[in-house]
Amino acid sequence: MTTRRVGHDFELASDRPILLVHAPDRGRRLIERLAGRRPLFVCTVAHTETAEIDGLSAAGATAELRRLTAAADAEALHWGRPRCMAGVPSNPLGAPGPVIITIAALRLACIPVQVLDAGLRVKPDAPTRVLADRWGESIVTGRAVSNAAELLRVGRELGAELAEAADYLILAESVPAGTTTALALLCGLGLDAWGKVSSSMPENAHPLKGQVVRRALRAAGLDGARATTWQGNRDPVGMVAAVGDPMQPVVAGLALAAHRRVPVLLGGGSQMAAVLALIAALADRQGEPLDLDRLAIATTSWVARDPTADLAGLVRQIGNIPVFASDLDFGQSRHRPLRRYEERLVKEGVGAGAAVVAASLAVDATRATLTAAIETVYEEVYDLPPGPVAARILQ
Repeated sequence: MTTRRVGHDFELASDRPILLVHAPDRGRRLIERLAGRRPLFVCTVAHTETAEIDGLSAAGATAELRRLTAAADAEALHWGRPRCMAGVPSNPLGAPGPVIITIAALRLACIPVQVLDAGLRVKPDAPTRVLADRWGESIVTGRAVSNAAELLRVGRELGAELAEAADYLILAESVPAGTTTALALLCGLGLDAWGKVSSSMPENAHPLKGQVVRRALRAAGLDGARATTWQGNRDPVGMVAAVGDPMQPVVAGLALAAHRRVPVLLGGGSQMAAVLALIAALADRQGEPLDLDRLAIATTSWVARDPTADLAGLVRQIGNIPVFASDLDFGQSRHRPLRRYEERLVKEGVGAGAAVVAASLAVDATRATLTAAIETVYEEVYDLPPGPVAARILQ
């Protein structure tokens, strides 16, 4: 595989819209291994009451709609559009949610989907595997996920099962306010994560996230300062139980078990960096060696290039683990709401970046092919006539 250097010190595979963001040598080897293969796409959906804190999440135009976001994403993955709301969960400034990217990429490559319900406030009208009957509390209580150990156990069992069904797994998520719970878990595990997590808005709410996370860590019996070392000094499951969200232990368990057999792409940005930190902390505490040639994060270029965050810096603290980013550009899209992605709105979610990476690897989907497919899904979701007619309506 040939690569060429692009901005931000990233390498771009010359024949695919995939950026190598971290650990490029190991990443190239994994890309070559996955080329021509199709994964199973597993999306874990959950709700945390942390999303009720004003200003933290833009994964939904209003607080009421944010309560529907995870259910709507689950429905859209199955039906092609949500049933519990019109359109898809969208940014308050108008950019449509990333599930449209995910749907388009999965369709292009005929990638199968499973949705895991790790605890939802609103149940989706779509098939899911229900893992829990309770959702997460707000992290400011210091007791956010009381069933964290059980979710980890179930995740491990499912990971071993699902690894038998595919060439590799993509593990995605839909959790409003998930970058805040990610920050809390990262800091709780001892990483230097302040000011490094991404956001679905151009102006990252770092001060508010920091206030909420410090309050959460104090409620959990910590002083809010990061540990002098990370790994082994704190109970990882206990940290999730205190300041995490229900998705985190499920995906960590899935990955720990599945990567013994097949490669695993963690589909997301800051939230999957937190899951990766949890995986590493669990493995370290339990004396389990990690196969770093079978683990990677796959996100979008909007996250990788986010000037208000530092995904590569987070992963660098954890290990020499590849980070890929899908290299899409909606700047010339015929739909104004999609073009708003280039204004640093939304950025990632529902495994959008990983789905694009997988489609590119499975069927050599190009940036142009992917963009056209995404525009088609957008038109279907909003019942727009295809092509130039839709452009005139929106512009």
